[in-house]
Amino acid sequence: MTFSQWLIRRVTKPLPGREAHRRFVPNGKDAGVRLAAAPVGARRSAVLIPIIEDVENGAEVVFTVRSESLRSHKGQISFPGGRLEAHETPIQAALRETEEEIGISRSNVHVIGTLSPLYIPPSNSAVTPVVAAVTRPSQWQLSVDEVTEVFTRPLMDFVDDTFYDERTDIIPQIPIPVPLWDVHPTIPLWGATAMMLHEVVLLYSHYLKDNP
Repeated sequence: MTFSQWLIRRVTKPLPGREAHRRFVPNGKDAGVRLAAAPVGARRSAVLIPIIEDVENGAEVVFTVRSESLRSHKGQISFPGGRLEAHETPIQAALRETEEEIGISRSNVHVIGTLSPLYIPPSNSAVTPVVAAVTRPSQWQLSVDEVTEVFTRPLMDFVDDTFYDERTDIIPQIPIPVPLWDVHPTIPLWGATAMMLHEVVLLYSHYLKDNP
């Protein structure tokens, strides 16, 4: 059984969202807010967490690097996504944004389900993570206004603490330890993306136990 096949059933049960998110919340003044429900009026957004599965590499996660020209979270590692348009569901928005940002057609995306919602205070965004199995494209088609890079990492890279680290130079003018994964040559993987990813990683750890 592949991870995506196992996950189809698992996402219908209670998820480890709060437990997963807590480990990657920077210990700043808004730490509690980041773990709370989004306030009324927060901007509704969605991201796609794309999983690629193949015989050689097992399950891999697709990440993007946001353009430096964007207003929020510029230059950071992220998942494709954005704000919901009128009458869109989170799944519809995640599929649209993924096709626009990195060129993966909806016909090459198999939606598995949604994970635990997350509130991002700096952008006042209430985010719904959508997890999906995707087909690896022969070439990424990037929207250069939004994305400067696409890269993948095996989920096994995140199962233990090999790439886990903490740094105090991540948030400008606020020297607090920020938990992160060091999986890119120059950019730390932290914040909301790390929080959402960690839920996938915990689920993947459970999958490995169920399928030794």
